Amino acid sequence: MVFALVTMSTVQVVWLRSSVKMRQQIFDDNVQHSLNQISELLTRPSADMLQIDLEAISESKESDLVTSSSGMGSSLDNSETRMLNRVEALKIDSLVPVILTAHGIDIPVIVSIFDRYGQPVKLRSEDDEFRDALENTSYKAAIEALSLRIHFPKMNRYLLHEMLAQFALTGLMIAILAWGVFSAVTGAARNKRIDRIRRDLMNNLTHELKTPISTIGLASEALKDPDMQKDAESFNYYVGLIYEENKRLGLLVENVLQASLAESGKMQLHMQTLNLHDLLREVLKNVAIQVRKRGGKVDLELEADNALVYADRTHLSNVVFNLIDNALKYAEGELHLKITSLNTTEGVELRFQDNGIGIAKEHLGKVFDRLYRVPTGNVHDVKGFGLGLSYIKTVVDRHRGTIQVESEPRKGSTFILNLRREKPEK
Repeated sequence: MVFALVTMSTVQVVWLRSSVKMRQQIFDDNVQHSLNQISELLTRPSADMLQIDLEAISESKESDLVTSSSGMGSSLDNSETRMLNRVEALKIDSLVPVILTAHGIDIPVIVSIFDRYGQPVKLRSEDDEFRDALENTSYKAAIEALSLRIHFPKMNRYLLHEMLAQFALTGLMIAILAWGVFSAVTGAARNKRIDRIRRDLMNNLTHELKTPISTIGLASEALKDPDMQKDAESFNYYVGLIYEENKRLGLLVENVLQASLAESGKMQLHMQTLNLHDLLREVLKNVAIQVRKRGGKVDLELEADNALVYADRTHLSNVVFNLIDNALKYAEGELHLKITSLNTTEGVELRFQDNGIGIAKEHLGKVFDRLYRVPTGNVHDVKGFGLGLSYIKTVVDRHRGTIQVESEPRKGSTFILNLRREKPEK
């Protein structure tokens, strides 16, 4: 793709340069035709030219010195004097622009006459600044011993203006090609990243589902043993294990389902006024067994005087559960989670502060992206789908609330959740 862009851009640039050269060549040819026409007009024998010569001779009997209109003098021979008289009579400063216009060139022009020694014998004083340019110009024509020379101060601007449409078209085509290549490259990179994420998701999903299924299978086989049925304590242990693993499977399926609903935009909210403190205690009661298994504890510092929020009970419970589950997964040693509540102007702020492995600064802006998982190496062999925080962000956004995270590696993380007290105005 890049090669195609470079090739096409090169073709466009070469074509544009060729067009500029062609335009310059056409301009030069038209100028030269104009100069040749003027030279022929001044040098050809005709009745008009003869009349001009006779009038000039009668007027200049008393002087052999011709003075230029700019005040510059030059010793001219008879043929040069005659030609200069013709130039003056034909008002060459006005004639040259007319003939140039007839050839399609309508821009300001500086006109001068130089003698055989390269000195100007006709040059307006206000055009003296262009003398060097006139001495080196390629636009000139011989009028016997004299030289008619012209200069275009705005030639480059004129040529560029004539080529403006082609420049714009070339720029547009290159821009379109560049955009196409950029889109293709970024699209390929995005697809590659999505494929990698999907592979990781399938690997993690397989791992997460395989573990409880294997545990349930082993526990079921153990319960088939007649001796196991006689041991009430072991029997109850395996029944409880099957129950917990089955519950875990249900939660995994629920997470995937909720993430799918959030992604498709079909998430339905049943909004009502809830007591956030009661909801917190209810979720903590359901996860108490998992917290005890990790030898952890959860400290509640519920300081909000008014804990009422306008929310969906099911989805908000899932948000709280996911935040606690994250703290469990990434805890350094025994879990220590502190949940605090504070009243804000619009509602209630919840803070979930854990003692986990933390998140590096460069990953903080991506943790709520769908399928994104912070690289942790093999720390705790943590497995997951990268769906939990994405689901949380979707739910909070649908509630017109906010969620953010503060974290440093090895110093834990704090998730800050803000919810509204009143029904948001639409």
